[in-house]
Amino acid sequence: MRTNVLHVEFGVVLDLSQLDLGVSELPGLWEQLHGKCKSGTLQCIDPDHPAGAPPWLYLRENEDGTREARHINCPEHTTSGESDEHKALKERIAKAAESGGFEAIVEDSPKHRRRRTDVLVRGAGVEIGFEPQLSPITAATVRRRSKVATDDGITPAWMTNSRTSKVIDQAPWARIDRKPWNEYLSDTELPVRGGVRALRIEECARMGTVCPDKKAGRPCRGWHGSWSDARALERFDDLVIKAAARELVPVNVQRTAHRSVWFWVPASDLEKVDLTGTIADGATLGGVITRVDSQPRLTESACKYGQDSGYRPSASPGADRTPVGATLAAPPRPPMVFLDWSSAAHWAKQALPCRICRKATNVRDHQMRACHKSCAEDELRRQ
Repeated sequence: MRTNVLHVEFGVVLDLSQLDLGVSELPGLWEQLHGKCKSGTLQCIDPDHPAGAPPWLYLRENEDGTREARHINCPEHTTSGESDEHKALKERIAKAAESGGFEAIVEDSPKHRRRRTDVLVRGAGVEIGFEPQLSPITAATVRRRSKVATDDGITPAWMTNSRTSKVIDQAPWARIDRKPWNEYLSDTELPVRGGVRALRIEECARMGTVCPDKKAGRPCRGWHGSWSDARALERFDDLVIKAAARELVPVNVQRTAHRSVWFWVPASDLEKVDLTGTIADGATLGGVITRVDSQPRLTESACKYGQDSGYRPSASPGADRTPVGATLAAPPRPPMVFLDWSSAAHWAKQALPCRICRKATNVRDHQMRACHKSCAEDELRRQ
């Protein structure tokens, strides 16, 4: 751990492989810090630093003279106190909401004292309770705290920087990168890596897979869709603002009889499918969140469903972003077209590449260009 040591007071990253620790403007820094570091002086900023582990370091020298940084494993640093990363994320959420023109309340607590929301954002007809969760938590606790929030009319929005966090799929959530606390407060981009999806629509014939509806045989002539990873959301701040503006809404999809998944989707995509109603009374999150079917039906069957939605799936989606299957209503089939090329004028002795499929043929079209009759008919149907 030679380059993952942050000097909190000076805000510089130390390089233990350098005699001056990579900070030439502070001579004698090693002598000042060696064996004398207290909690709050040096912080571990390793991206793989375990959530909830003690963040503070001290410097020492091995028997062979190699410098290294070790964690201070004092009992007081293993408590459930609020970490610097957690504080920084709360501040960033509040600033993002206020930059979008919305009110943000840090550490909101009602009179009944059954909840304490990290950042409550009052948006366009909705209240969202943002909960950065960087330490371990159980799925039951996530569901219980989310239920308390929805009982107060608040939409829960959990944030995590771990692929294995229990907040995933238990309530509306989003995953961001693990970064040092000071970078959460900077203007650096903070992409949303999981928890946001979009309705991706494809023509069955171009999917290159077995028809999702028929499950066997050849492709149909319709359109199919799925809730896939939305690559358009590149900034965490945008999630805060769009959720408050109701441009992003949380939905629930039932995967099995005992398991459902949660994610955020663009409100414009949700308008394209029929809703299956709200969560039943007494369910985990009450009746605040909308539920959609895992195989949504489109509200219309016009050809506009084939338009590009502007979202792209990830090249290698993680386990927490596996696409959810969806069946879309097929648009009207185009009429069949039949050409009469039975005359000798449509035949030539020399075989040439078809102008459409590029395979050799002796057949000629009305302009005497090499072309299969079936290729020309397909071309007319697509027009």
